[in-house]
Amino acid sequence: MVDKRQQPQIKKLGVFTLAQGKAAGISQQDISRLVAKRDLVRLGRGIYLHPKASLDKDVGFQIAYSKFGPGSAIGGLSALYHYNLAEQVPGEIWVIVSPEKKTRETGYKLIRTKTRLDKQIIDEKGYRIVTVERAVLEGLKFITKIGERTAIKAARDALAQRTITEASLARCAKELRLETLLAKHLQVISK
Repeated sequence: MVDKRQQPQIKKLGVFTLAQGKAAGISQQDISRLVAKRDLVRLGRGIYLHPKASLDKDVGFQIAYSKFGPGSAIGGLSALYHYNLAEQVPGEIWVIVSPEKKTRETGYKLIRTKTRLDKQIIDEKGYRIVTVERAVLEGLKFITKIGERTAIKAARDALAQRTITEASLARCAKELRLETLLAKHLQVISK
């Protein structure tokens, strides 16, 4: 049974998985009891939240990361919007995953990629997100999904705001093996 001393610990976890709860010393049975008493909210299969936990603005990203696991990262239009490089509010959370990942969950747009998921990724509080450079490059890579105008405007804005430089973009492209993609679009975005 969960004692009163564990309540603040659960509250601090924010969005957490069953495995993270077990690592904090809370058994599956205790979690089930807390959900039944409404002392915990079940967000999805194996994903929980303390009802009085302080929520970040990125709670949707935390839930998505919990659902798709450590081999995923927030990317695409969601990342561009997060970095204030897209005006269009994404209707779904865009998640970059490996090619074999599938889901029936609504509210998520999976971007299946063979590009490495351990490069140009930042660990945030409870989720992972691509760097600004990778967000811009993937915007260009998935230009038909994101929209040509949105992708090019995001790249131009990031360069104009000096959030990124052509050199940092080139380094990122080299690391992700997207040099030909960058070369194809560089003249258009650097105007």
